[in-house]
Amino acid sequence: MLQNNKSRLAACFFALFLFLVSVAPASRAQALRTDTDLGEQWRVNSTARLLSGLSPTMPAHVELSETDAWKEHSNHIKAAWARMNEKQVAALTAWRNSAFPNACPVGKTLLYPFSGPDFFNAYWLFPECETFVMFGLEHAGEVPDLERMNEQQFARLLADVRTATTDFFGRNYFITEYMSRQLRTAQLRGVIPLFMIPMALASVDILRISPFEFAPAARTVAVHKGRPMHQLKGITIEFRSPGSSVTRRVHYFTVDVTDKGLAHYPEFMTFIRNLGPTTTFIKSASYLLHSNEFRQIRAALLDVSGFLVQDDSGLPYPMLEARGWKMNLFGTYGVPIPPFQGAFQVSLDRAYKSQRTTPLPFVFGYQFHDARDERSNVMVGLRPLQTAQVDDAAPKPARNARRMATNPSAQKRVY
Repeated sequence: MLQNNKSRLAACFFALFLFLVSVAPASRAQALRTDTDLGEQWRVNSTARLLSGLSPTMPAHVELSETDAWKEHSNHIKAAWARMNEKQVAALTAWRNSAFPNACPVGKTLLYPFSGPDFFNAYWLFPECETFVMFGLEHAGEVPDLERMNEQQFARLLADVRTATTDFFGRNYFITEYMSRQLRTAQLRGVIPLFMIPMALASVDILRISPFEFAPAARTVAVHKGRPMHQLKGITIEFRSPGSSVTRRVHYFTVDVTDKGLAHYPEFMTFIRNLGPTTTFIKSASYLLHSNEFRQIRAALLDVSGFLVQDDSGLPYPMLEARGWKMNLFGTYGVPIPPFQGAFQVSLDRAYKSQRTTPLPFVFGYQFHDARDERSNVMVGLRPLQTAQVDDAAPKPARNARRMATNPSAQKRVY
């Protein structure tokens, strides 16, 4: 009798559950994920936490967090993040609130060319943007499969992560030449893990990571010497900020955006041009946009950008002047570091002297010696209502920059 009552009670509860699900609001039903999706989300976020030196949230990862290798890694990352948080995050946030209080000034999309995996600066400067479009030369890679690693492999992965993030934590930019080796080890593959780390440190909830898919009508397969080329590689990382119900996303593409490289991927340029008007952010970009080998992407950035935040390695200042941009200048401008001295911009130097700017309270871009360095520069501007029609030829200093952009020694500071 008791067993029958329990059975009837269980049946009633199950019927009530089905009724509640059937009458749930549409938005609630859409927010529900399958057990498979939730399990992967759980694994990815727990993996991100482990790589970031934070305690895991998945039972399968607890044993890894008890190893000496992880404890050493955790102490290292926490100390590096504490220094960066103290010297960069607070000052960067305070400066942003003063320079452009709207944390996604134009539109809902942040366009960040030559970004590599620099989610940190994109997110802390523009946290209200809903879509982050980023691209670089590094391949996307994959989420490390911790469950299949033994203790030795896991220790090697953690060491690789520390190596790959040394320049980022110390200088606030990545060095491309080094990353081409650092992101192709047996355990650390691609930029995805380097996106996950600042996300975990910012308490972001990663919802899913999936390949980016162009619409079928936009997808092309270029042909070179009679053979099909590979399709453009991209990923999408969906995430939610702490306390927010908005689903945000990062689209990252592995692509060579020289004019020659873009010839294979016309769908990419169509995609970029359809984004405007965007908030555009350019930092530590090796002065590549000063070269005539990047005319297509430079023209697209000038056309789609509605709001621009960049250092002097971004769009050439004479081109912005010619189009009527009025840039507010911050920090200090001087001759670029070697090997980019030829990218010195006389008109930008003149503008800095006329505006009488003061040093920035944080390190930004290549002008870095140590934490006390005050040579960083940032310029901020809103696109004018009418822009002049100008010849998109590179300015005179860019002809020197072109030689540097094709010099292998110059490539080690792309991001």
